Amino acid sequence: MLELPKEFVEKYRDLLGDQADVFFRSFNLNSVNAFRLNPLKDISHFKQLGKLPQVSWNADFGHYGKIFGESTAFLTGAAYSQEASAQFVARVVDAQPGEKILDLAAAPGGKTTQIAADMQNRGLLVANEINFGRAKILSENVERSGITNCLVTNHRPDDLAARFVNYFDKILLDAPCSGEGMFRKDHQAVQYWHTGYNQECADRQREILRSTVAMLRPGGQLIYSTCTFAPEEDEQIMSWLLTHYPEFQLSDIQKTAGIEDGRPDWADGNKTLSKAARLWPDKINGEGHFVARLVKTKSHIPEASSSQLISNLKQNEQRLLSEFLTSLDLSLPMRNIYQFGAYFYLFPQNCPEIKGLKVLRLGLQIAELKNKRFLPAHSLALSLSKDNFSQSYELSDTELRQFVHGDVITQPKTILKKGWVLMTKKNNGIGFGRYSDHMIKNFYPKGLRKLIHAQLSES
Repeated sequence: MLELPKEFVEKYRDLLGDQADVFFRSFNLNSVNAFRLNPLKDISHFKQLGKLPQVSWNADFGHYGKIFGESTAFLTGAAYSQEASAQFVARVVDAQPGEKILDLAAAPGGKTTQIAADMQNRGLLVANEINFGRAKILSENVERSGITNCLVTNHRPDDLAARFVNYFDKILLDAPCSGEGMFRKDHQAVQYWHTGYNQECADRQREILRSTVAMLRPGGQLIYSTCTFAPEEDEQIMSWLLTHYPEFQLSDIQKTAGIEDGRPDWADGNKTLSKAARLWPDKINGEGHFVARLVKTKSHIPEASSSQLISNLKQNEQRLLSEFLTSLDLSLPMRNIYQFGAYFYLFPQNCPEIKGLKVLRLGLQIAELKNKRFLPAHSLALSLSKDNFSQSYELSDTELRQFVHGDVITQPKTILKKGWVLMTKKNNGIGFGRYSDHMIKNFYPKGLRKLIHAQLSES
């Protein structure tokens, strides 16, 4: 049984009244596992996963169940383990292809990858994380998901605000919070809680929001979310924002059964706070969340000039890279390719100038120049399916285990030409090999290689 802090119990017994007992009993139930299928991948062969119970607010791709790190679905990027209530947040964002969107506190990447899928790899998605270690994890998850239109950055919010004035169509701030909604999923979160912790978190949230509001264009949408029940971090933060930034207005959120309105009585009584959404673990099949969507009606700040990134390829490099890509049956816009040292990236349309930015991922890494020869990048493989490359090889379960371990594939079962091969599983690219002399040399990155002990399954 989960032991809750005495002050926490007293606080929510006072706030919830006769609903408190049902609320507290939910903490002694198991947390709810869920995942999301990735439409950027070929998911047609993951039929068993598609038969699992649906997450009602993400019925197209959200399902209840567990995805393991050694499963085919995980290794191919066809599925992402994501808590059900967290999937509701990206539904509220309602990302559209072609938009410019910022996920300001993005790690580990669940909401980023869901937003990218909704954007269909079109437009610009900036996924930022202030902690470098977590930003690296974010970048890895973006890569495995086959996302091509994302910049992963490592900045403080105020640093970004100085660069992107009135710039983004939508901003998601999944704010650092006290994590009360995750208590039954992460028991360690209970240990951090103390009297005054909610206010400490609220102070930090206000500081982040001061930078956030300047980056949204007039007419744009700010989606604010937390995984806490605390009014200090939820309705009261929204009340503060509406008071100090009157150019913002709360917008209605479509709520499915069980999702409740925000509570104006827990803040200053502003009735529009009811437009926010509360997800309670005793009311829905998921963990605790709060979500609000605001529209910026105008701006008092002049829009800063924002120059766009242009290709820095020299004519000879452009010719050689174009010849290499053509040999792989790939056609990419050379005007959108940028070189960082020996590495070549396909950057998104309307990508901003990156000078002065700490960028961990610039769109899609496509190639590396090594010993005067081009090698296709692992990221490129993860963005492709078998029909998008000059030749591919579908791995059996045994061969997949060998491949991710770094082994050579001997005596492949299909006829191949000498050269690069896209290694696939269930039609999805999982890495590159090079065929010669009846074997496929392994180019799976050494840092990702591992021994899979369990029997491979979809999930």
